[in-house]
Amino acid sequence: MLLSALHNEFAAVSRFIETLQREQTALVNIDVDQLITISAEKTKQAERLEALAQARATELKAAGVEIDRAQIAAWLESQPREIASAWSKLIEAAKLAQQLNQTNGKLIETQLQNNQQALNTLIGASNQSAVYGADGQARTSISTSQRTLGKG
Repeated sequence: MLLSALHNEFAAVSRFIETLQREQTALVNIDVDQLITISAEKTKQAERLEALAQARATELKAAGVEIDRAQIAAWLESQPREIASAWSKLIEAAKLAQQLNQTNGKLIETQLQNNQQALNTLIGASNQSAVYGADGQARTSISTSQRTLGKG
């Protein structure tokens, strides 16, 4: 039963990796529509992964194994090769998913910084809009003296 659970979790992590790779492409291409779709997929997949991890933890506890690296490593040594191999594949896939997720987070952070810089530039430019004085010369600020039209 644990072997089946490990295979199911590995398959789910593999699908999550594919989603993260698609997200990375959408981030690089700044494809907002695709990112919205992927975000919804990621949420569902993360919930599924959490449920699978809980089921795995329950099975391990039922087998008398505490959720601790050292205990799991010792326990795996006494298990059939298929279980150890499935565990190893799951751990490697989880590490890859974590790396992709971190990279995507950095891409998002960079894009946010770029957007903030562009926004600051636009705000700065709008605050220094060129206006023209009575002599036709460009001015970078509006004079504080006011003249009412029609009065001398």
